Order: sequence, then C-alpha cells, then structure tokens
Amino acid sequence: MSDRLKTVERQNSVLHKLNEIAAISDISPIETLRKALEIGKEYFGLEFGIVSHIVGEEYRVDVQSSPPQTLFDGQLFELGSTYCKTTLETDSVLAITDVTTSKYRGHPCHRDFNLVSYIGAPIRVNSKIYGTINFSSAQARHLEYDKIDDEFMKLLARWAGSFLERQSVLDELSLAKQQFEMIFENNASGILLIDSSCQILMVNKRFCEIIGFSKSELVGENAIIYYLDDLSYQTAREKILNTDKNSYLHMEHQLKRKDGKLIWCEFIGSQIELTKQKSAMIWSILDVTLQKEMQEKLEKQATTDYLTELFNRRYFTGRLEEEISKIKRDEHHEISLIMFDLDRFKDINDTFGHLIGDIVLKKFADILKLNSRKADIIGRIGGEEFAMILPDTNIDNAVVLANRILQETFETKIEIENGSVGFTVSIGVTALSADDINYDTPIVRVDKALYAAKTSGRNKIEVNV
Repeated sequence: MSDRLKTVERQNSVLHKLNEIAAISDISPIETLRKALEIGKEYFGLEFGIVSHIVGEEYRVDVQSSPPQTLFDGQLFELGSTYCKTTLETDSVLAITDVTTSKYRGHPCHRDFNLVSYIGAPIRVNSKIYGTINFSSAQARHLEYDKIDDEFMKLLARWAGSFLERQSVLDELSLAKQQFEMIFENNASGILLIDSSCQILMVNKRFCEIIGFSKSELVGENAIIYYLDDLSYQTAREKILNTDKNSYLHMEHQLKRKDGKLIWCEFIGSQIELTKQKSAMIWSILDVTLQKEMQEKLEKQATTDYLTELFNRRYFTGRLEEEISKIKRDEHHEISLIMFDLDRFKDINDTFGHLIGDIVLKKFADILKLNSRKADIIGRIGGEEFAMILPDTNIDNAVVLANRILQETFETKIEIENGSVGFTVSIGVTALSADDINYDTPIVRVDKALYAAKTSGRNKIEVNV
C-alpha cells in the first residue's frame, strides 16, 4: 500500500509540473509540449517522447524529445511502421515492456527502428482522434508496465488533448486577431475608434496619413485634437449623441491637420459594444478634399461668369426670384435692384480691340465688388450689362451707391501703350415689390430706367419705381 501511495504521489507531482508548464506564457506551445515529454520520459525512464499527429496513413512528429541526431519536429513516417497504429486500433493505452518477449514480436517498429519498449495512448482533440502521445526506447524497460502506468498514460493523453484543444482555440483567436489587425491597419479608408467621451482608442495607418498625426499622438487624446474649433467639435458630438444607436451615421466635417491645413472628410460610423458596460463608435473615414474642391469648382463654373468671376445671368435671376419671394412673405423687406450698362462699349472693342474690352469689363466688375457688401448679389447678365441685388436697402440708399459707382467708373482709366482708355456707365435703379410676378417684372422695370439713362445722354442714373 505504501508503494502505491508513493506512485500516486509521484504521478500527482508530475501532473502538477505539467500544469505549471502549461501556465507559463513566455514559452511557445511546442516547447511546452516538449517539456511535458521530458517529464514523461523521466517518469517512464525511456529515451524517446513524441506527440504525433496522424492524418490517414501519414504519421507526423509534431513535437519530440529525443537523443541528438535521431528525430526532428515535422518528421514523417508511414503509420503502419509505428506502434501508434496498433495503439489507435486498440483505442487505449498500448504498453510493451520488451517487444522481443511479447505478442508484438516482429512488429515493423521493432524491425525498422529497433524500438524495444513502448507505451502510448491516443490523443483526442474536440472528441476526435488527433494522434498519440508515446514514449519508447531501444532497450527493454527494467520494470513491467502496470495498471498505474496505464492510468497515468491516460491522464497524460487527456492533458495533452486538453492542451492542444485549448491551443487550437487560442490559435484561431490569434489568427482572427491577426486578420482583424491586418484588415484594420491596411484598410484603404481611415479607421478611427472612439469611446463615448470621444477619447481616441484606436487609429489605423491611413487615418494617420489623412490627419498628419502619428498613432502615439492620437491614441488616448480627445477627438477635439483634429477639429477646427470647439464649436465644430461640439456640433459633431451632439449629432452623434442624438443618433439612433442601431443606425449608421453619415457626416462630412472639415478637419484640421497637424500642419494646420484644412481638409474635408467623410465619416461613416456606427456604435459597437466593447464590453457589457462600454460602447464605442467605429468610423470609416475618407479624405474628400479633392472631390469637394472639384465640386466647388464645377458649381462655380455653373454659376459664375468666367471673365469677371461675377455670378452669371442664370444664377443671378434665380437669386432675384428668391428675393421676390422674401418680399411676398414680408412686405417690410426693402430690396433694391440696380442695372448697369457700359456706355459705347462696342466702340471700345472696335477702337482698341477685344483684349482692352475684356480689361474694361474686369475693371468695372472690380469696382462693383469693392462697393458691395457680403449680402449683395452681383451678376454679369449680358455682354456689357451688370446688375446688383441689394437686400435690406431702400431706393434712396441704392441711388447713393449708384452715384458712387458712377463717379468711380468715370474716374477710372485703363493704361495702354499710347495713353489711356476711359469709360462711363449708365445706371437704372428700382425696388422689388410684393406685386412682382417673377424676376422678369423688376428686370423690365429697371431696364426701362436704364434705357432712359442711356437715351438722355448716358453716364447718368434713372430711377423707375
């Protein structure tokens, strides 16, 4: 009884060692199994220890602990030449103290590899046969294998199976993590993860390229770091907080790069649950600055006169319609309309050429711009015809402005090779009315005033209300 207790204590000690090495995190799974094989070899007093993986009739040495220059990891054998084939056939522990005196005398493993003593057991991973764990030697074992050895071998096989099963799960998790990191890091879009307090948790390489900051400069910081100011940050934050948690959020923001350059970015994001208590927003981000600039350029081309960079006739009349609508909604609005026509412009073109004519047009456009407010709308509505919409301006103030423009135009000279070119302008002024049907009505009215100015001598102002 005391010998059995000693054996059980020795087995428990071995199992304790196995559990200890399995818990070590800084050695690889292969080296963990190798240490387990070394413990098993010592326990049984044998030379070779192997964890094998068996697929079909192929026997592969996954991990081995053996004398130098004998076995190596990854070595392949035919399953039929090994004691392990017999182990799998019996589906239990196979123990051979001395093959020369056993029923397995003449076994291929003895004949081909001169292995005399062997003990092995099947390893199951996820309830399926994976291979075997086995120990062997070229010499007969001096002690007969007994039931206690069989029980220990089963425990060892279960331990190895559990370890491989756990490692398989870890490998799958590791692979999934590597795949996620690869997709996250190398995504063509910028990717940003922020928590509910807008602290940056993760960024990928592309987002760093877009915003100009390094990962170390971003992670752990508040997202306000790349916003123009506190107002734009708070506006974006409120939009996020007031959006349904189960829907995607699509926004465009103008951001500030580290170098101070302003860029436009498109954000598409949704909430994800990090833990039961913690959620975050994951964003896919595209730099759309070039698209924005192109869009603005196209819009400008569609609404702007190419020569003077004033609004073209189509856009101008559209805005005039909008101002008429304001008057109809509230008759207290005072909005004036001024029309300009450069005097004898055809003579300038015929005498000095179209290049000088274009310079005159641009110079007059500059006079209008310098005498306008931000709210005023200026357009080139014909060859030498211009117009201004003046919101919140009564007819008297419009006439004051018209006089100033008339005088500045008269005083302006275009320098040419042999002197200078002067030009004048005739001006018509009117006020928008709630009775105006559409933009044609005030246009006709102001055009009549302009015609009166031109027919009565030019370089003057006429009013038609």
